[in-house]
Amino acid sequence: MSDPAVKAGVALLIMTVLSVAAFFLVARLRDYTSGDWDPSADGPLNLEEMRLKGDISEEEFRTIQAASRPHSADGEFEGEQDSNKESNSSE
Repeated sequence: MSDPAVKAGVALLIMTVLSVAAFFLVARLRDYTSGDWDPSADGPLNLEEMRLKGDISEEEFRTIQAASRPHSADGEFEGEQDSNKESNSSE
């Protein structure tokens, strides 16, 4: 271990391992924070599961579902707005 070439080789190996570990850590963190995942995708499944287990009532389930639907600026549901556009364009 007293040879400078061995010390340099060990130091290079340690730096390589640390660099690779840091690269994978940053890549994983970027994937998590970049918004590639959709947190609302699990929402309906979790609510349905909670309702089936009896954690929430049917009324609570429907209330949460209605509140989580997206609304447009004029108060219509997004789905209704899209269907209205399609029916107007076919006329």
